[in-house]
Amino acid sequence: MVTYLNKILLFILLPILLIASEKSLDTIYEDVLITYSTINTYETYFVQDNYWEEIDVYKSSEGKLYYDKENLLMDYSEPIGQKLLINENNMTMYDPVSEQAIISDKIEIEFRPDKLISHYWDMSEKELIDQFNSTIRIKLLTPEEEKIIITISNNVVTEFNIIDKNGNFVIYKFSDIQINKALPDKIFELILPKGTNINDTRSNKYTSIQK
Repeated sequence: MVTYLNKILLFILLPILLIASEKSLDTIYEDVLITYSTINTYETYFVQDNYWEEIDVYKSSEGKLYYDKENLLMDYSEPIGQKLLINENNMTMYDPVSEQAIISDKIEIEFRPDKLISHYWDMSEKELIDQFNSTIRIKLLTPEEEKIIITISNNVVTEFNIIDKNGNFVIYKFSDIQINKALPDKIFELILPKGTNINDTRSNKYTSIQK
């Protein structure tokens, strides 16, 4: 039973509890950023689930994600053979089934887990929704009513869910994470097979060709 004194104490303590919670979330965020700032190479198995509510389409993909300071590669095992390579200047998407590749200017979208969090953190309302041992789950709510659920284990992101107000969602799950270990040789060299239909939309492509 909640007594009148309990209510008074709760009212007095509420601002303190809110401040403590906010500091706790900020500390969690800072710890994640510090951890990722020490990463020179990163390798993980990922699963990516996408759902488009309006057309009721669900798609699941999986593969390996590699990155270093300058490059990022998503090497898909499903759909088999698809690759997404992002470096300092360009992005290349390759699909072996259609034998097509798209080369474009680097996009602003980030796939690195810490960059995903940073994109949403400052603009969002934050809530700690679960904490067990070294695993933490945080909910972010953006001004656009996007709901982001982040799972963090030992200061490393293991799951990142984004759900918009229309019910569309994307879920990234990361497992078998390897940090600062040697990556496979020439992993960021994407050599397109002969006969690949290349759609080059880079703004500087003509300059690049002349060089």
